[in-house]
Amino acid sequence: MQHPETFTTLHTLLQRYEEQGWLTPCPGTERSRFLAFAANDVVPLTRRLTTLLQQAGISAQDVVELDQENPWCGLFLDEAWTQGLWVQAQDGSSMLLTIRLGGTPPTEEQQILPYRYCTQAGFASLLERTIERLIIRPPM
Repeated sequence: MQHPETFTTLHTLLQRYEEQGWLTPCPGTERSRFLAFAANDVVPLTRRLTTLLQQAGISAQDVVELDQENPWCGLFLDEAWTQGLWVQAQDGSSMLLTIRLGGTPPTEEQQILPYRYCTQAGFASLLERTIERLIIRPPM
């Protein structure tokens, strides 16, 4: 589901204020902040990406575990979860993106995503680049 570009000015101001230290997230909002971002942006994007990959004949599954004590959501390219990515709360200011690259044993990379820089378009671009790294390889 695409959200219309509403409240763009307010969103930009809130991001700028947090970056400059004028706005500090309330204590104890780590979980609710992640859930708000995940439910509205991450989950719809990973579901759309999963569908796109499946339509291309690539095995893909999205996993949503937002009711857990440590909520997370992600997308995997195999049933053993040796290739894929997932996002979880890091702290009150950021999320943690983990990319599992496969191999034996699978290797992982992690990237901290500050909430103040996270937008649906930015996260979509990040997902796209990550999936390209995972599945698109030049012919030998």
